[in-house]
Amino acid sequence: MDLVCDLSVARFVSILLVPTHITNTNTYLSSCRNTNSISNMNVPLHPTTSFQRSLFLASTACCLVSVSSFSNLIPHQPHNSNVKVRSSAALKMSSEFGQDDQAAEAIRSLCDFHEGQWEGTATSFSISPDVAAGIVKRETSPKFKVAVKLGLDANRQFSLTETFEWEEKLSSRSLVLNDCNMDVDSVDASYSLDLSLPDFPAEITGTDKLNQFAIEHCIAASDDRRTKCFAFYGLDQSLQRIVVTTENRIKDTAPPPPSPTNGAPTNGAPNDQLTARDLLEMESDIDRLVEKITGNMEGEPPSSSPTPTPSSPLEQLGKSMSSTDGAKPLTSHDINLLELSSGVWLGDAIIRDMPTVPESPAGGRGKGFGSGTPTSDTIKPAFGSWDVGVQKIAWRWMWNFGEEIRQVVDIGKAMGAGLTKTMTKSLGGNVCVNEGLSRRIPKDQRMVYIDWSGDMVGFLSGPVSIQVPRYLNFDKVTTKDPKKPFFTEFCLYQSTDEGPVEIADVEEAKLPEVCCSKLSRVYNYAGQLKQGISSFYTFNRFGMEEEN
Repeated sequence: MDLVCDLSVARFVSILLVPTHITNTNTYLSSCRNTNSISNMNVPLHPTTSFQRSLFLASTACCLVSVSSFSNLIPHQPHNSNVKVRSSAALKMSSEFGQDDQAAEAIRSLCDFHEGQWEGTATSFSISPDVAAGIVKRETSPKFKVAVKLGLDANRQFSLTETFEWEEKLSSRSLVLNDCNMDVDSVDASYSLDLSLPDFPAEITGTDKLNQFAIEHCIAASDDRRTKCFAFYGLDQSLQRIVVTTENRIKDTAPPPPSPTNGAPTNGAPNDQLTARDLLEMESDIDRLVEKITGNMEGEPPSSSPTPTPSSPLEQLGKSMSSTDGAKPLTSHDINLLELSSGVWLGDAIIRDMPTVPESPAGGRGKGFGSGTPTSDTIKPAFGSWDVGVQKIAWRWMWNFGEEIRQVVDIGKAMGAGLTKTMTKSLGGNVCVNEGLSRRIPKDQRMVYIDWSGDMVGFLSGPVSIQVPRYLNFDKVTTKDPKKPFFTEFCLYQSTDEGPVEIADVEEAKLPEVCCSKLSRVYNYAGQLKQGISSFYTFNRFGMEEEN
């Protein structure tokens, strides 16, 4: 009896919602069965009220159930009961990004963590072509607020919108995820991207000069804190400005606005557009409705808890790395060269490799006549179309307490995609400015400036370290004048809070456990993003292994 009632209700609602101009039910069900035409149905895809949203979910679920139950009425449409019914939100992600699983997971992670209100301050500085001049034009911005929202733009593409507010001034920017080479770590929502002709408020960046290019890194430091780094490059492709922001989430304590009683939106409310969070919620709601109805149809009682799906080894590793069970809370840790080089950093790197982007010129220089000339005019990879891998890394800083300094990277075994050769090479350079032990400068404002053999520059500022190229290589590439690949790195150092140490307990006091979260971007010879890397390291001090 329940089965007959469920089928009758499903058929009645699905037929009731058929547009009036459709007279052939089989044709209508065929259009619903076609995944490419679900978005073209006359069922409203922009529900503006809770009633319309519920009606939309019910109609979609019932239409899907009707198709599954009465597929024998549709000619030339073989039925496969093992095929999972997919919602319109998932289909939209599939049509936009191709590999909808990775893209949808990345968007869901961005929505869950970044959407909302943030407040913070920015610290910016510049360097001159003269290495001896050191760090110049240090600025601290006024306190600002930023509102983050993810949704669909006018072209039906997912975009990230940020609105800045400071001193009664407003400025906003909107970034399409597929246009800014966005790389996302879906485990903790850290991301990085690049953009041309960036438009940022001069009060935050510390300069009003026109910039040609910018590279942005954002690390999720905790549930309510994030740290961002911007590297701005001028029209001559030289490094112009470094900006570091620390932002804290503004928790909304105000009560939610009252919902309209008549089922219609209030005047002036922006309810005519769907956000990314709305699409993800609709996807999960439809999946639950379909599973419930199909479960009743098959005579299976609905389970109180969802059955966990088996995950891949990489997903299990990511969950174990992001698990916080029994972990101590972390706070920002101001780092200096002396501590940085007093041990070895051990960790794992999660690599997101773009398989369609070559690491080096195809075929090299070639032999004989007619050798090909590589070009950078290739198709940009779709958002989420990366191959994932994990690799063990041992990372060391070697410093002679003077001007000479080196970085050594020892890589271990890799599962899936591995690091490029650019990331495994050792670096050597000179320390130009070292304020780590200066007493006249506050500890959180001390900086270190390193010149890595002229090609790269590095900075230490409070709890972060930065490594970016001094010049970009985005010019057209030929085999006679090949450009070197380059990479960017942004690190955030955090430690456990062991509490105050008394003078009598100095010898027995424990040093805090220090860890490092790093985001890296690897560009190939033509200036295309090849890899996005997120890694996490723990610090093993020299001489502490025997005590432990």
